[in-house]
Amino acid sequence: MAPVVLKRKKFFLSLPETLAKIHDQIEVLGGKPVELLPVLQEAINTPWPYEKGDLSQWCRVLDILDAELAKEESPAELCVAILRFTRLLLENCSNRHVYNSYEHLKRLLEVEDCDVVMGVLRVLSVLATPRSTRQLVCETSFIVKLSSLSSVWTGNPDGGLCLLACCRENVDEVLDAGTRVNMQIYRTGDDASPEGAAAKGKEGLEVIRVERAHELQGSDAEVVDRLLKEHAVPKEFSFALCTRLRLARAFPDYTRRLQWVRVQIMATTVLAQCQAVYGAGMAAVAVNETQLSELIELLHPQQDGVIPLDVQTLALKALTALLTERSKQTSMLVAATAASHHGILAAMIRKAKALVGDTASKDLPDRLRFGEALLAFTWMFASSASGSTALNNAGILHLIVPFLQDANTRRGRFLTLAVKTLEVVMNYSQEMQQTFRDIEGVQTLVHRAYSEVQALAAKGASVTTDGKMEV
Repeated sequence: MAPVVLKRKKFFLSLPETLAKIHDQIEVLGGKPVELLPVLQEAINTPWPYEKGDLSQWCRVLDILDAELAKEESPAELCVAILRFTRLLLENCSNRHVYNSYEHLKRLLEVEDCDVVMGVLRVLSVLATPRSTRQLVCETSFIVKLSSLSSVWTGNPDGGLCLLACCRENVDEVLDAGTRVNMQIYRTGDDASPEGAAAKGKEGLEVIRVERAHELQGSDAEVVDRLLKEHAVPKEFSFALCTRLRLARAFPDYTRRLQWVRVQIMATTVLAQCQAVYGAGMAAVAVNETQLSELIELLHPQQDGVIPLDVQTLALKALTALLTERSKQTSMLVAATAASHHGILAAMIRKAKALVGDTASKDLPDRLRFGEALLAFTWMFASSASGSTALNNAGILHLIVPFLQDANTRRGRFLTLAVKTLEVVMNYSQEMQQTFRDIEGVQTLVHRAYSEVQALAAKGASVTTDGKMEV
């Protein structure tokens, strides 16, 4: 990547002391990956209770991280740390157009390490949000790779294989389907590439089929290379075949299989975000109804204890991204409230209330992430009368109101999202407003607001004549 250069000089406020220390440490350790790794790992775990910054202030740091990603020999652990820190910067800074490491992200989607691929997808998810000023994530080169990663098992042509089946520990019944690779490629007679020359005389549709891929001898890279040459696979199909082979070989291993399930759901999320930005222009790669249905299945109350909580959280985020396209909201609403699904929406709300309320749990951060994802998911329904009614019947206010009295700082982000959700859902439904009054939500909200003002006053804050708070 070319170094980040600002077209005009900007003047910024100084970084907070903690962030300035991180900035300076990374600058000093540029080119020293062994020393850089622990600094990045510490920075990732550092709280960021500051106002949104400007990414331009981190240009030199971004250049250093870009140089490390450019090295193909960079260890996976360092790449993961760089990607996680990059995501932290992007989430907490404006002017995301300054970021310019897209070529490296594209290359890293092809690596074998699932943690690296997942890190790339999380960065792309931030960059693909509608408020980002640079939508390079929606370019064809990215879309092709994301489409391959998002459809590796879903819609398996042999049937019997879906995300839910892949999440179960025992896959004996679907092992043959999971370790089989089926791929269609289309050859043209005017292919002048080396692969085209090797397949001279072949033209039209061709099916590549590999049975029990996990039993093939050699490493993943060796098997992929051998099959690409054996079938003279055109370059434009090589990534898709490579991905399917890796997943088929990982399928018998529960841990590795779950990693690829996470990758598939996250890729679906990024694709849905791109689709929300470009709408009809993305019709060729639109996420289909089968994927929508499979994501809902992962959240079914009967799957609690079977599907890991972090996978369900990813499924909620994917559904939220899908529902930014209004045409899918009705089908999702029907599925989430249908009797055949035992009222998944109400079940999820009850589950979130139990998970978030247990502050003694060691995995509270994961529980909070599920609760936060559910709140964001409910926003998609709140802007319609039918959606508001469904949320009210499912008990969304019974989740939010009790936590308005919560002073536990560990749930600060969840509480902030709860208040925002309350504002959203109350705007469109008189029925919701009546329920809020019936469960004494008004008194609870007033009491909490009074407590916050009292706490600020105790710290020496005062209210100015224009209504602003000063400390």
